[in-house]
Amino acid sequence: MKRVQKQEEITPESLYTNLNELSKEMKLFLKEMREETKRRSEETKKRLEEAKKRSEEDKKLSKEDKKLSEEAKKYFKESKREWAEIRRSMRETDRRMEETDLQMKETNAKIREVGRQLGGIGNSNGDIAEEYFQNAFTKNPKLNGEIYDELNFNVRPRPKKGQKEDEYDIVMVNGESVAIIEIKYHLEKNDMKEALSKILNKIETFKAFYPEYENYKFYLGIASLSFSKNIENIIRQAGIAVIKQAGGKMVINSENLKVF
Repeated sequence: MKRVQKQEEITPESLYTNLNELSKEMKLFLKEMREETKRRSEETKKRLEEAKKRSEEDKKLSKEDKKLSEEAKKYFKESKREWAEIRRSMRETDRRMEETDLQMKETNAKIREVGRQLGGIGNSNGDIAEEYFQNAFTKNPKLNGEIYDELNFNVRPRPKKGQKEDEYDIVMVNGESVAIIEIKYHLEKNDMKEALSKILNKIETFKAFYPEYENYKFYLGIASLSFSKNIENIIRQAGIAVIKQAGGKMVINSENLKVF
């Protein structure tokens, strides 16, 4: 069977984290600009007030002081020009902040759309795997040499008060045994601990929902279109059947299959 190599994926979470960090840096930069502009504005206002005061005082000066008065007027005019430039800079800073906020909203919308599409792909792959193995067991309802005369797919019993919810991808029953099959599209080694805990817990929940099967033999199986390297042995050592697709056919490895 052709091995499926896992490619490193860019997830919505990592993309959002990088963009969020960039946004924080941009907002910090704009904040510093606004603070510097504010400081310059206050200084210029102070200078304008001083120049105005000096201008008023200059009106009372004698003819000998006219030269000094002219310099004060020039200084006042330059201060007004600087103040106009500062106000223009503040308006530009506000505009950039508005553009940054708009870009972040657009980016967040794109991230949500990517996440929705990725979720759709995952659901589609799961449906493909379920359909394949459900059809395969319908044609050949066997496990560990036992034939099962009752097959149930996607069993979701309604929990009573105090019961935990659970669902079962495939449940096969005969007069003595119950086989519960968990279906995956692709099983990674990092997911093994959770997958084993989940399927082993299904025996307890199933008996709680259907106490009439309390004394039946229980078998477990994990079916996947592909498995990561070296995890099939882990499943078999746990006493669980490994079920996969090979050469267009369903292949069942029930070595070390345990009665639960």
